[in-house]
Amino acid sequence: MQQGSGKCVAVVVTYNKLDYLKECLNRLQKCRQFLQKIVVVNNASTDGTRDYLMELSTAESLIDVLNEKENLGGAAGFNAGIKKAMEFDADAIWVMDDDCQVEPSTVDELQRAASSLVADGVEWGVLASNVRWTDGGPAVMNIPKTVATWNDRAETNLIRIEHSSFVSMYINTSMVKKFGYPIKDFFIWGDDVEYSYRIASKYPSYCVMSSEVVHNMVANAKVDIMTDSANRVPRYFYDVRNNFFISKRIGKKETLRFVYGFLKKIIRVSFHGQARAKKVRVLLRGFLAGLVFNPTVEKFQ
Repeated sequence: MQQGSGKCVAVVVTYNKLDYLKECLNRLQKCRQFLQKIVVVNNASTDGTRDYLMELSTAESLIDVLNEKENLGGAAGFNAGIKKAMEFDADAIWVMDDDCQVEPSTVDELQRAASSLVADGVEWGVLASNVRWTDGGPAVMNIPKTVATWNDRAETNLIRIEHSSFVSMYINTSMVKKFGYPIKDFFIWGDDVEYSYRIASKYPSYCVMSSEVVHNMVANAKVDIMTDSANRVPRYFYDVRNNFFISKRIGKKETLRFVYGFLKKIIRVSFHGQARAKKVRVLLRGFLAGLVFNPTVEKFQ
């Protein structure tokens, strides 16, 4: 049976962002008329998040908490959260980061879009919200990639996409049954791109322009090893490795495009900025790992 506009399960993954998490969950609770449950995955936070969630879930039956014993990364967090959400037999799963600021209209518009697609006989895959930054402009990290025929439903406020981010992604639960879960071995970066592409390459998926959400990031900028802080440089191993894997999955043309971009980045990093040798080593390690990286896609059971 095709999924429509029934209640969904929200999934929030958090790590050491207690103030942001409180704001996120306060706003989600105002969306309760649309929600069956809110699953919060705590990735072994050390900032009091565990105690806060214990107290909140005791007082609020809408909240269901998974406390991980160690930080296995955002990818494993979303993997675990979606697995838990599937236990509630909802029509859809609405995933987001802990610094996501939603409104009831955010999910209302997603559900309206889902109902409209179902009414037109469209078996949809994922729906992405229109992610804004705190100043009202587009959140540049969360702009979905559109397909060539992006405007096939533009008159209904839907833009067809190739992939999107986990910052307010509405997933048809029938797609989880067909395609399984996000790849937890990604650790961080690219898990949302791979997962949404896996689905959207087979089933029509859209950005719902009327479903607005604010991504409360410190800065409205894409991650960049050239400008990022020194303590975050090791993370770019995952950026290179995971995106290399994704490009190989898409095809030869995309792989060649990735390799070309990687070589340009190596040259750029080699001649500009600080800690150049360290950055080059991290990038090369990620590339070499990407040559053999072949993670398992877990199936729904």
